[in-house]
Amino acid sequence: MLADGSVLCLRPLEPGDRATVGEVFAGLGERSRRLRFHGPKPELTDAELSHLAAVDHRDRTAVVAYAEGSGKPVALGELVRDRDDRETAEVAFAVVDGWQGRGLGGVLADRLAGRARALGVSRVRAFVAASNDAAAAVVRRIGTVVGSGVEDGAFELVVDVGRPRA
Repeated sequence: MLADGSVLCLRPLEPGDRATVGEVFAGLGERSRRLRFHGPKPELTDAELSHLAAVDHRDRTAVVAYAEGSGKPVALGELVRDRDDRETAEVAFAVVDGWQGRGLGGVLADRLAGRARALGVSRVRAFVAASNDAAAAVVRRIGTVVGSGVEDGAFELVVDVGRPRA
């Protein structure tokens, strides 16, 4: 339950669940898509849909939030383990426009941080558009920031998920 009383159901994304990924993407406005994908993104290609839905729940996992009542997916958070550094994973979130600002990103962040720890991932990394303060705050709530920088116009945050926030 969110602070505003909204009730959600969270579940892992199922391997190959392209339809759910597509529904969340369809709920993102132009600005949200630009912030999430770091540039214009009017649509996802078939290959991108397949890639985003290719979860194995070891190296690539995702959680979906559904609105109770409608049963529609309203958010998606993903965790992708780094191939070269198995203790590090990248996180990303997408919350449909009508559900932004309600704390849903934080719920997904908490769930993914727990999953990261269960998988032996101690650090998560996120690339956030410099103008996306809300997304940066969601990433910071996962743990203690241990690194940051700017890469290709995006703000990179590295967070230790095993250490409590300061």
